[in-house]
Amino acid sequence: MTLTIDGRRQAREVDALHTLADVLCRRGCYEGTCGTCAVTVGGETVRSCLMLAVQCEGAHVRTAADPAPREAEPFV
Repeated sequence: MTLTIDGRRQAREVDALHTLADVLCRRGCYEGTCGTCAVTVGGETVRSCLMLAVQCEGAHVRTAADPAPREAEPFV
């Protein structure tokens, strides 16, 4: 799959059952309770531990690690 993470377009091979959190950091609570997995996907705030990575095909993903805010990214 291909997606853009913090402004960098990336191609990743993922299992259909991997969450976005698996792709981003390979750790997390997997319950949606801790809040550390909050990211934006196409401008919408989501919990990456509860979203399948394949749902983000072609999407713009921004994490808290993104050093520089950009103009609003288009919805995919």
